[in-house]
Amino acid sequence: MTAPRPSKTHIGNHKLHPETLMLSYGFDPQLSEGAVKPPVFLTSTFVFKSAEEGRDFFDYTSGRKEPPSGTASGLVYSRFNHPNSEIVEDRLAVYEGTDACILFSSGMSAIATTLFA
Repeated sequence: MTAPRPSKTHIGNHKLHPETLMLSYGFDPQLSEGAVKPPVFLTSTFVFKSAEEGRDFFDYTSGRKEPPSGTASGLVYSRFNHPNSEIVEDRLAVYEGTDACILFSSGMSAIATTLFA
């Protein structure tokens, strides 16, 4: 999961409820042609500047290597991460009041992670 964009958590002295925060949290309209709501990204793969960059992103995302300080792994393949999944993860984390959330691409992934945790 990438770091979500800064989002308002208060209006004046009034703290916003998680249900309100979920409406726009984790999405920056500037990154999607100014669309108010996030588009549905119909892709499973993403472009890299070079084969080496693609290899490094896969290594960072799979945990084989640590990304350089101050950077994130980036988008690689929908089984690892995806723009829509990242938005849902950010919003569920806000709703549940946790630091992070993770979605799984299959039920077996969720079950295995639970059993091996």
